Amino acid sequence: MHKKNRESRIQNPEFRKLKIFILLLSLCLLSLVSAFKSEAENIKKRFSETRLLMGTVVEVIVISDKEDAARKSIAVAFSAMERVDRLMSNFKEDSDISRINKGAGSEAVEVDSDVVEVIKKSIYYSEISDGAFDITIGGVEELYDFEDKGRIPEKGKFKNSVNLVGYKSIIINGNRVRLVKKGMKLDLGGIAKGYAIDKGIDAIRKNGVADALINAGGDIRAIGESENGQWKVGVLHPRENGKLKDTLLLKNLSVATSGDYRKYFISGGKRYHHILNPSTGLPTEGVQSVTIIAPFAVDSDALATAVFVLGKKRGMELIEKLKDVEGIIIDSDGLAIYSSGVKKYIHN
Repeated sequence: MHKKNRESRIQNPEFRKLKIFILLLSLCLLSLVSAFKSEAENIKKRFSETRLLMGTVVEVIVISDKEDAARKSIAVAFSAMERVDRLMSNFKEDSDISRINKGAGSEAVEVDSDVVEVIKKSIYYSEISDGAFDITIGGVEELYDFEDKGRIPEKGKFKNSVNLVGYKSIIINGNRVRLVKKGMKLDLGGIAKGYAIDKGIDAIRKNGVADALINAGGDIRAIGESENGQWKVGVLHPRENGKLKDTLLLKNLSVATSGDYRKYFISGGKRYHHILNPSTGLPTEGVQSVTIIAPFAVDSDALATAVFVLGKKRGMELIEKLKDVEGIIIDSDGLAIYSSGVKKYIHN
């Protein structure tokens, strides 16, 4: 009797339809669970690391749905930037820049091709800024000792060092660099950091990551987007500590700020800051800060210094002449002057 009832149920078409329905429902549920799991695994997250490098705090941020790829990208970015620092630091005795400085007035020094590229870029910015940007300012800068507590240079040494400033005394022949005058000193502090950031971004891209940001003491380059859309970057108020003057929205752009509030000391009631006028050797007056937006960090870094030294009128004229470059100049009275196309980047 039981066997017969079981057979009749198996042969019953309605019962068979019910079994098929339950099977299909189960498959649908499994598909939904799998889809939700896959979507959760593909959510992009923020990964970051901070290190002391190039005399400042450097942060690398990567947005990715793969942690291993993100961590590797951060590591290769730091490796690329550390290499630039080893080649171009004034504080490393065996760096290419230190070797060039030691050979000043006597011999040409063979250096890495990256060093040649940065020096050539520096000369370009010297030329278009009428010498407002000049990497041969190194001998004057060290007299102020901005890296420590700061000091007023001795008059005799100061005059001699200022007389040695002049980018036209840099001779490049292939991968060999020579400084014509004995005592001349290069300082790539106004451009090498930007170049290092660009190298870090290149390394990240080569590792297959499209969304990242590198911040080296306020010099920034961002590619792609953050986990919440376009990258937001604050422009600090030069006189109100911690307050933002503006907020910028960036995608595949760099931004750099030069300000008289970064490295300075007060002596006799006067502010002595590290952005020196190459023609006088004295701290530049008339501007509190300059922020430059450009496609590459090496350009925004150098231009921020050049425009600061040129001052608000000539500096803004230079910004307006250059393609894909925008800027914000805050003058000595705290008034902000904006370039013609910068407003599109400002987040209100």
